[in-house]
Amino acid sequence: MNDPLTPEKILQTGLGFWPAKTLLSAIEMGVFTELAGGPQQFDVLSGRLGLHPRSARDFLDTLVALGFLQRTEDGYSNSPDASLFLDRKKPSYVGGILEMANHRLYPFCGCPVRSASVSHRTKSRRAGRPSSRRFMPTRRASSNSSRR
Repeated sequence: MNDPLTPEKILQTGLGFWPAKTLLSAIEMGVFTELAGGPQQFDVLSGRLGLHPRSARDFLDTLVALGFLQRTEDGYSNSPDASLFLDRKKPSYVGGILEMANHRLYPFCGCPVRSASVSHRTKSRRAGRPSSRRFMPTRRASSNSSRR
């Protein structure tokens, strides 16, 4: 059991946002719904999606490498699972939960170090800034507090 140590797990975890954001971006842009009708040539697909010419091929080929698209001489098409679960027009669509996570949950993942750091909260309080633990605004006392 002397397997050599490698950084593979560390790198996969540390860069795990990359495939996730690629998939979430493709869902948001409607890539899989656009391809639901069948394969499309690169130029046609990238034009319909409004992709920038410099990054379009890399983006679509990344989706191929992740297994969400297939690439042939005829162009790009959905993989079987993407066709079933990522086409917005099908009742089996699961992209809604991913869209929600992308918009509501993903932004909170951007600063776990700051929210987990005790020293950051202490420094924030000392500098007169609100703590990162404060999520709800405080209610100001009204000037007419006798009215209710």
